[in-house]
Amino acid sequence: MKLDFATVLTDAWTLFKRDRDLLLRIAAPFLFLPAFALALVVPDPPMPVAGAGDNEAQAMAWADAVQTWAAAHGGWYLLAYVMSFFGTSLFYGLYLDRDKLDLRQALTRCLRIFPRFLLAMVIVSLPAGAGLLLYAIPGLYILGRTMLTGPALFAEAPLGALGAIRRSFVLSRGAGLPLMGLAAFSYISGWLAGAPFMMLDRALREGGEPNPVALVIVDAGAAVAAMAAGIAMALIAISAYRRLAR
Repeated sequence: MKLDFATVLTDAWTLFKRDRDLLLRIAAPFLFLPAFALALVVPDPPMPVAGAGDNEAQAMAWADAVQTWAAAHGGWYLLAYVMSFFGTSLFYGLYLDRDKLDLRQALTRCLRIFPRFLLAMVIVSLPAGAGLLLYAIPGLYILGRTMLTGPALFAEAPLGALGAIRRSFVLSRGAGLPLMGLAAFSYISGWLAGAPFMMLDRALREGGEPNPVALVIVDAGAAVAAMAAGIAMALIAISAYRRLAR
């Protein structure tokens, strides 16, 4: 089915304008706070040293540093991602249930479906993340084709994680490029919005003892950008699903 890029964005923006207060109340604890906490108190994972690929000792040292970082901080990253995924699932539960649930009912339903949703997101994230790291376009294409996994899981229950992924591929057949464009819009705009704040964060920390007030303001800005990107991704997926499932 043909999918119009601009129409989906318009639909998503209409949803946000109509339900802005409710969406922000959900996003604050589940999208903003985890991103803010990570930016403020959890150090970034160590990056490979330039030229380490040609030096076995440097490569081993970097691998050891990553292992040490993961043992100390990996759990916090995992918790933050689980919380953000739950917030996203709550958006799907509110908008894609046949019975038009209120927030409390949607929360109860999300708790029941969330294990399957989380499994589906982990399965989807592995190839998409690898694609984004190696070559951006394949990763964005996978993100586009699997964008409807969460909406399908909630709108067409009961579905398992693999069934929802298959359903996303079926619904997105013939609409892969527009969906890739929508995924790129969400991903890149979120990165562009957050990048200046993260650069300021690094500059503040590299300058010695950072000003705590300035650091809180900068990291809050980065978290707001992450929250906005998360809301946009969810509403775009909901809008695209509604049009393709008709």
